[in-house]
Amino acid sequence: MRHRIKKIKFKSGRGANKMMTRKLIVNFIRQGKITTTLKRVKILKAQIEKLVEKMKVKNEANKNKLLSVVGDERLIPKMFEDIGKPLKERVGGYVKIVRLGARQSDSAEV
Repeated sequence: MRHRIKKIKFKSGRGANKMMTRKLIVNFIRQGKITTTLKRVKILKAQIEKLVEKMKVKNEANKNKLLSVVGDERLIPKMFEDIGKPLKERVGGYVKIVRLGARQSDSAEV
């Protein structure tokens, strides 16, 4: 039964959604912050929280999982060293959503 399981979806289609999520994750890891719409951020937050759990323990299985999601070999050491080590003692809540209000061009919540 799927009671109280929330799944937020985009309208683009399965392949496009997967690629957009991957690009958002890569940009977030590279820059440390990202500005996008609220719906995209909610999806991104759930994905990043799961990935940070993998970044905390450095082993081959976690490395392969991160590589399959990110797709860039050069980001893997940064993920383990710069993100995983400082957050090793933290239990959860790695990503914080800061609302910036409505975007002026199309009034989308940012």
